[in-house]
Amino acid sequence: MFTPERMHQINVMVFETEVDDVAKAIVRLGILHLVQLDASQPWVEELGAYEAGKVATRIDRLYKRVTDLMKDLGIRELPLEEGDTRLLETSIADFDEMESEIGELEKKAEGLVLRRKELEVHLERMQGILNEVSPLTELGLSPDKAPYTFLEVRYGHVSGESLELIREKISPLAAIVIPLTQREGRELVLLIGLKTDRLKLKRILRDAAFEDIEMPVGEEAREEAGLVTGELEERIEKIKEQIADLREKLAEVRRENAPVLTEFNRSLRVAEMLLKVKSYLKKTRKTYIFSGWMPSDRKREVETEIFRAARGRAIVEIVPPEEITGVKAGAVKVPVMLKNPGFFRPFEMLVSSYGLPEYKFIDPTVFVAISFLIMFGMMFGDVGHGIVLCVIGWLIGFRKGSQSDGTRLVGKLGFYCGLASIVFGFLYGSIFGVETWIPHLWLSPMHEIGKFFRFAIFFGVGMISVGILLNMINAIRERNFKATFFDHAGLISAILYWCGIGAVAIFMRNRPVPLQLVAFGIVLPVLLFFLREPLAAMFGRRKMRFETGVCTYVMESVIEVMEIITGYLGNTVSFIRVAAFALAHAGLFIAVFNMVDLVKGKSGGVVWAALIFILGNAVIIALEGLVVTIQAIRLEYYEFFGKFFMGGGTAYKPIGLGGIRAGKSERRPAECQSSRRTEGR
Repeated sequence: MFTPERMHQINVMVFETEVDDVAKAIVRLGILHLVQLDASQPWVEELGAYEAGKVATRIDRLYKRVTDLMKDLGIRELPLEEGDTRLLETSIADFDEMESEIGELEKKAEGLVLRRKELEVHLERMQGILNEVSPLTELGLSPDKAPYTFLEVRYGHVSGESLELIREKISPLAAIVIPLTQREGRELVLLIGLKTDRLKLKRILRDAAFEDIEMPVGEEAREEAGLVTGELEERIEKIKEQIADLREKLAEVRRENAPVLTEFNRSLRVAEMLLKVKSYLKKTRKTYIFSGWMPSDRKREVETEIFRAARGRAIVEIVPPEEITGVKAGAVKVPVMLKNPGFFRPFEMLVSSYGLPEYKFIDPTVFVAISFLIMFGMMFGDVGHGIVLCVIGWLIGFRKGSQSDGTRLVGKLGFYCGLASIVFGFLYGSIFGVETWIPHLWLSPMHEIGKFFRFAIFFGVGMISVGILLNMINAIRERNFKATFFDHAGLISAILYWCGIGAVAIFMRNRPVPLQLVAFGIVLPVLLFFLREPLAAMFGRRKMRFETGVCTYVMESVIEVMEIITGYLGNTVSFIRVAAFALAHAGLFIAVFNMVDLVKGKSGGVVWAALIFILGNAVIIALEGLVVTIQAIRLEYYEFFGKFFMGGGTAYKPIGLGGIRAGKSERRPAECQSSRRTEGR
């Protein structure tokens, strides 16, 4: 729980004839985190890579065609599951059949989708024309009088035959021609289109022998504008009907073909996954070699399945990381999988957002969970608000539904934060800001500010101290003597910090600070920090050299000591914000209650008071909940993680259908006895 999952490396050699079956076994297991063989080894450079040939290109092309079809038809991509092992058996013949069916579906859907998109663009443009023309009906203005118009408006005479020609030619454009009346055997028409189509419209009107006349204003223009909007609305309705008809046809195609397309999509994703596995293979004359990482408690299961897939014709080597030269030298990184009980899983999200710890370092998830909930509860302590958060968190995180895993984790985190708020609400005696309904079990923040601030400071000292201890443990696990004692969060700095805090606490009580504390707890650590390089050289049995000079070394040490002192001071003072935001939370309640008191005695005051009380609490929950979460995360990342957390870990990402499955029997079958172990290469 306090360290990442223990890993083992597996190195495998199989014959070329069994490669496909072994790759399927790896995907079926979903346990192996495959890695490229160490390129620094000379023998690796002589190996060839697996050649996928035209199959990879074909799979990519088919996958794109399927996903495009699914997108056009509104079909959702389904996740792969462990039971989908039949998808591993897709063959070249299946690809041929798939390609044929995809082609048929594209013929069915492509024309409908293209026409729908054209009509949707057409509808948008016609709606834009209507939006600009409609206001003119009330003013009696001609459409060309609108300021900043994007319309091309033509008003004039044309023959009846030419009117039909104009209608035919403008049908593909976002334009409309409206016959208004007849004069001297000719049609008086109004044509409205977009300025972007001005040249096309001009050419159409020229071919139709269109004759421009001056546009009317006043009452006549109002009547004609009314005809324009009516015609436009009728045209828009027809386009909407056409789009609805096309959507119904596409929905029918979707209903008929969604299962087939979904199956194709899943098969192609599995085929891509198999090719990804094979991309890690290195080839000799007749065999392939690959390497990967797996949880230690799953190594027998992986070994068993590989032997079964290879029909016993394989060489399998399982090596702990401590025996791998590259891991010792820091050149090879062991993948990290955090392992924590279910309660702590949401807090892994907070840790991994900052970075993953390296394999041999401490996993801080448990410490983050405890400290985060304490800080959130202190800043957001209220029974009523906590209950609201619990209800929201439960609805998101614990109810069965279509939420993603990430959404569920956020919901569970909100639920736990709600519980912390309830606990501190009882400690503060606060229910929806009312502190008279129940007695406080600890203190009332607004009435005991000094005590509250002191607790926040000492809580910060505790968190920083835990960070220092974790840093020293990490240094010991890494066998880094110098970092253990002389790091900015090492033992010497810790003694200086703790004794400094003790001296300040004694001084604040108006008591004399003991000289022994100053001498051995402050002066001696500073002196030792100045002597860190000579001491490191002495214990390391090497000659001490001041490469930049003694004076430069002394000046650098002075600056580093000042950085340590000011840094720890700033880190500690930062935790005052825990108390400050708790007081801000209480202050917002006071503002809400003052507004309630202002309206309570007026007409309908009870209703208004209740409304203000409810809305005020809703605003406090939303606003303060967000702010408090941000502040708690900030204190975790900057003041706590800054002491020990280096990040840089590589995430454990197994290749498989449904991730890591429940453990199976560790019993080794008879064929596994032929395995032989070799020394690390």
